[in-house]
Amino acid sequence: MKKNTPKKAAVIAAIVIGFLLLIVAVAFMCLHMVLNRIDKTPDGEVTRIDPRDQFFDTDPVETDDNGSEARDTLPVINPDDVTRETVKPITNKKLINILLVGEDSDVTYGGRQRSDTMLLCSINPETKKVSVISFLRDIYVHIPGGYADNRLNTAYAFGGFPLLTETFSVNFGITIDGCFEVNFEGFQTVIDILGGVDVKLTAAEAQIVEVGWEEKTYHLNGAAALSYVRIRKLDSDFGRTSRQRTVLNAIFQKFRNSDAKTLMNLFEKILPYLSTNMTNTQIMQLASQCIPMVTAMELNTYCVPAQGSFYYASIRGMSVIVPDLGKIRTQLEHEYLPIN
Repeated sequence: MKKNTPKKAAVIAAIVIGFLLLIVAVAFMCLHMVLNRIDKTPDGEVTRIDPRDQFFDTDPVETDDNGSEARDTLPVINPDDVTRETVKPITNKKLINILLVGEDSDVTYGGRQRSDTMLLCSINPETKKVSVISFLRDIYVHIPGGYADNRLNTAYAFGGFPLLTETFSVNFGITIDGCFEVNFEGFQTVIDILGGVDVKLTAAEAQIVEVGWEEKTYHLNGAAALSYVRIRKLDSDFGRTSRQRTVLNAIFQKFRNSDAKTLMNLFEKILPYLSTNMTNTQIMQLASQCIPMVTAMELNTYCVPAQGSFYYASIRGMSVIVPDLGKIRTQLEHEYLPIN
């Protein structure tokens, strides 16, 4: 029996390696084709509203039973009297900070909506800890780029993902690694593919969502879950964002317990509803870091600002939340972000 010569062995090895590289290349191309279904807009291609055309969404003046203007209970503050703090950046190379944005489809400015929902998803692949942090849309912040101070949710309307991430950096010291936006239809699709979510509702919430009349745990489909997270008239934006985090946690629990077929279906169906400023390569790098930690992931949720780190005021006719940025930055670095 003839033995392979070193030359023949080298040829065989080259063929095998070449075949494997071909398989990897085909898989890479297929994955790129799938990810191309996500709408992508590089930061450099985003247009901004001219600062001269910026707007302030004033709140309607309440009236009493006789039609007279009711006295505003909020302190009226001159914009120049709000202290603008310089916030040091939070630098930690362990963290991956992804900003999840929900659009406000009720109001459109030049083709862009205000960011109705802003959830910071901060991931630490080493510790397998994830923090989901709601940022209230009415926080009164400095918007860079020549704009006046305004509500946080207007940054997205003025300049898309780039201006929103700059605003997060300037006001909260957070560096955003990438952004994803999902519309309401996509939100419903995710929940329906996962088979719905179980959420405990109060009696008032159940009546608004039209699923019942008593306080208990209900199984919500996509439409009902969307109605639940959009409830506004029961309480404040604090309550609304708390409901959003509750549903997000329920989605996460269903996601981690779903079979591969369900997850592949979810992956295929949700992509067209997403918009991002990340490239396919960046998305694949993110997935490679996150997928291995799903089963052991520890998820915690928070809200910014927390009680004791803000006050309510009326500025330029807007009812806003004026934050204590120094205190918020400390909370982010030492409590909220999964640094350790």
